[in-house]
Amino acid sequence: MAVRMVQCKSAASRSRLPGLDWAINPYRGCSHACAYCYSQDVTRFELNKSWGEVIEVKVNMVDVLKKELRRGTRGTYGIGTVTDPYQSLEKQYELTRGCLNVLKSAGAKISILTKSDLVLRDLDLLRDWPGAEVGISAASLDDRVSQLVEPGAPSPARRIDALAKLSSEGVETYLMAAPVIHGLSDSEEGLRLLVGKAHAAHVPRIMWDKFNPKPMATSRMRRTLASRSLSLEQDSEENMLRIRRVLQAECN
Repeated sequence: MAVRMVQCKSAASRSRLPGLDWAINPYRGCSHACAYCYSQDVTRFELNKSWGEVIEVKVNMVDVLKKELRRGTRGTYGIGTVTDPYQSLEKQYELTRGCLNVLKSAGAKISILTKSDLVLRDLDLLRDWPGAEVGISAASLDDRVSQLVEPGAPSPARRIDALAKLSSEGVETYLMAAPVIHGLSDSEEGLRLLVGKAHAAHVPRIMWDKFNPKPMATSRMRRTLASRSLSLEQDSEENMLRIRRVLQAECN
């Protein structure tokens, strides 16, 4: 993984996502390297590289955000709309935490989306912040599926545990059940288990999203599945059985 330090001209950009006025992404690229992610299709970032090979760290993000907030920028800020704000580099650079400090001081509303339990590091900021919510993404609780299509992300169990901890501390939470992928994470058994775990974690809301077949994401998914002699186009039930057999064999 190549890491580049860059200077950003703006910290918050206008968001077209429902419920969000602004988007904040302290990093470009993502070490989670999810095969299904379509961020590269949208941002056109490093098109000659595999997703997750190059990460840009916006080292001046916190200072730029302070200046923007002084100008009176208001609304709800989505943190992590393109790349995960709690990917591995956040442990070192703490840009997300810095942005949270600035936003909380300004009395802003925020909505975080991540698939990392590193968000628990910032509980001291989040637990008494009325305008804050945290969504954690997971579509399958099967570690073998997760390791195949989101190799750099924390395990699904750690994500569910993080949701439970956040909820117990009074933080507003939701589960982003995404992406539900045909033949990979759409079995009735798996989805029922996911809902049950979310309920046990006292998560009040689940948002569902299916796989978005953007060209680069689709190509990446096909290559990933083909490496295990699997296909994205096969019948859902048949493919799920084959995936389980192949991944189970790898673990034995």
